[in-house]
Amino acid sequence: MPRYELFYDHACPMCRFEMLRLKQRDSKQCFTLIDISAADFDASTAAASLPEMQTLLHIRRDDGQILVGIDAIAAIYEAIGRDWWTGPLKWQATRGISAWIYSRIARHRYRISVWLGFTARCDSKSCRI
Repeated sequence: MPRYELFYDHACPMCRFEMLRLKQRDSKQCFTLIDISAADFDASTAAASLPEMQTLLHIRRDDGQILVGIDAIAAIYEAIGRDWWTGPLKWQATRGISAWIYSRIARHRYRISVWLGFTARCDSKSCRI
């Protein structure tokens, strides 16, 4: 089983909720969460430049492979055994629209977090809506 470093924006309530939820489902303990919004984050050892990682989710596998956006999402859900719902991210017929939708969600994640009612009711292990 590959191990993954997930470079995510902990300052985004929706992102934080999702990453902590995924970490809770990580029974094989193959994820390491790396907060790109942390004051002590060192972008020089990261998967990509900070501006790139602020645009789309980036993950780095233990073999060095970097996955971005919908490819990263599909890999994460496959790792926790929930790849059944990621088909549209991989299917040729829906891949383009899936990537477009995800890029818009990622770009407007702070506004969407507020609109969906995500708040800062999170601690280091879990979030509650």
